[in-house]
Amino acid sequence: MDCIDLIGFTEHQLHAHLGSATSRREIDGDAWLIFQAPDMTLRVRCRDAGDGFRCASWTASFTDGFDTLAEAAAAVGLWPAAAPDATAVAVTTPLIRRCLPDPARSLVHSLTATVRAGRFTQIAVFDEAPDWS
Repeated sequence: MDCIDLIGFTEHQLHAHLGSATSRREIDGDAWLIFQAPDMTLRVRCRDAGDGFRCASWTASFTDGFDTLAEAAAAVGLWPAAAPDATAVAVTTPLIRRCLPDPARSLVHSLTATVRAGRFTQIAVFDEAPDWS
């Protein structure tokens, strides 16, 4: 599932790119959409941007997880943008964070990759620049 350019997509563009959502709910002014793929679930948060709801963040949850960040990022079309690689068993924190360049729009987004039981189980991308040091 190619997720590299989802940030900023309208709901219509999301459906055209990903197919029909299996769920859509509005909570506190945000629209939450769920898309199902064979080996992952994609949860998309859309905010009202004044011209309709647009993707502000998304999280891909992998059924089996991956040993390396490169494998997990490639599964959603983010490799090599999410480089450098990391091996899940060597990660000593519950997640790793990266800057994710978006050269087409001259932006930088935030990426987090979650590690559980020695596997990368989730990747999330946010429309905000990283605020960590």
